[in-house]
Amino acid sequence: MLTRKTTYGIRALVGMARAGDRALSVAEIAEREGIPPKFLAGILADLRQHGIVRGHRGPVGGYELAVPAAALTIAQVVETLGGPLFPFMCLGREPNEERCRECPGAEACPAQQALSGACAAAYRVLTELALSEVAGLLPDKPPANEPSADDAAPAPAPHPRPRAGGGR
Repeated sequence: MLTRKTTYGIRALVGMARAGDRALSVAEIAEREGIPPKFLAGILADLRQHGIVRGHRGPVGGYELAVPAAALTIAQVVETLGGPLFPFMCLGREPNEERCRECPGAEACPAQQALSGACAAAYRVLTELALSEVAGLLPDKPPANEPSADDAAPAPAPHPRPRAGGGR
């Protein structure tokens, strides 16, 4: 299911993918992506338990991807952090014959008839979309501890003020 946790997770993972081999601290990712640090720490713990990221302790520690960004799909991230994209068995990635308690059956269920095509399309797109593709679509962002190109440019010199009384 798409939740704030899944969107924050995608943002954190894209940041790690763009960092390459450099491990990023929770504080650095949180500041750069605008994610509450405690919430981010929990998300990264979940991703670590599922083998998507690995953590390193110590002064140069932090988190990095444990799998290549090209091999990690957005569908995998969403399902890892939020469970199935659609919380009904008949609308899952691999729909089966199981049904909801109140479901009248696939042929008679208006919700399944209305939503099954959209669900299948969403899964198709998300399973074909790799984290590396998302990272490549975004403009470059400097690391949180480095100034951006706008910050590094010197300020223009102020214009001289004319003197009172005509200047002579």
